[in-house]
Amino acid sequence: MKAQEIFLAILTDLVRSIQAAALYPETHQRVLEPLVRLHRMARNEAVRLGGSLSMGFFGDRIVVDQFPFHASTLGIGRLARRMASRGIEKVAIGDAVTLTELKRFVYFLAGVGETDGSRPWKQVSFGRIGGDEPAALRAPGSGEILSASQTLAGAPQMLAGATDVLKDVLHSIAVKGPLGNVEEGRDIVAAVMKGLREEEFLIDRMIRLQARDDYTVAHSLNVCVMVVAQASHLDLSEAAIRDIGLAALLHDIGKEFVPAEILNKPGKLDPGEFAKISLHPVLGATHLRRISLGSDLPVIVCYEHHIRYDRSGYPTPRFPDAPHPASLMTQIADVYDSLRTFRPYRTSLDQETALGILREGRGTEFEPVFLDRFLRMVS
Repeated sequence: MKAQEIFLAILTDLVRSIQAAALYPETHQRVLEPLVRLHRMARNEAVRLGGSLSMGFFGDRIVVDQFPFHASTLGIGRLARRMASRGIEKVAIGDAVTLTELKRFVYFLAGVGETDGSRPWKQVSFGRIGGDEPAALRAPGSGEILSASQTLAGAPQMLAGATDVLKDVLHSIAVKGPLGNVEEGRDIVAAVMKGLREEEFLIDRMIRLQARDDYTVAHSLNVCVMVVAQASHLDLSEAAIRDIGLAALLHDIGKEFVPAEILNKPGKLDPGEFAKISLHPVLGATHLRRISLGSDLPVIVCYEHHIRYDRSGYPTPRFPDAPHPASLMTQIADVYDSLRTFRPYRTSLDQETALGILREGRGTEFEPVFLDRFLRMVS
């Protein structure tokens, strides 16, 4: 693994560790897993770099050794703002740092436990930078910070770690309601929007994430990507696209309230099990109504995403109005991603077969204009 990739992994696990520290007990697996990885990688890199791993925080970018990471990379902007709020411009981690000290630093950053940082630090130092940025944070042989385009070129790094962050977002919203991490969801949508503008093949790359992560989480991210891509071709404001993207991201939040044994059942669902899983749009919408999301759209899309264009599907529509356009776009992406994804009870379908099924539903299951645009987008 290249140094730049390792540094990105370190920052990603730092973000995950801080987020988990604010949500779970310190012995919880979601705290320990990223923290142990962070400890191992930080120590190894500190040894490789001669005794210390340095990070600099400059506005909306973070520089690790000589590599900059811009706020467009998922989670980086939030981490940079967190450091700025604590007056931290530089962090140095020594090669003899213990897991205990690193954990204390993470909890200090999360604002839980010992938050004043008054106890002496042995292998972690942090504070403001005096004068110019240190040479260790500059590109070798130059006095300039590397550009964000140099960092991001060649890979969709703005979405690195998105599925892990989204897993915590969905769980925290389901469990904590108004106290859940809605802002993290908005960060994901913003990263998706930026990525679609800058990464021509992002849709294809993100759809492949489903093979490496929890189904519902990867599915939610895939649907968000495809719906934002659809909405970006309409004459909509950035704010409207963000609202649509957040709604698509949260469309399956109701599955957090469905028993895991039903969601992960390897065989076909019996009528009773199907009835339970069919409640997830209502359960999700009811839950989202209690949360301030800045828009009613997530509630609407969550409730409507299984209502077909011809008003079949579930739940049974209460009003004569057609589903919201965002719901219609989400439904198309939802079905397509489901067909293309391997599930325990059936294999994934190839693209042509999946598109053929979508075409068969044109005008009945799917709104024709939105479907035609979607077919052109993914074909």
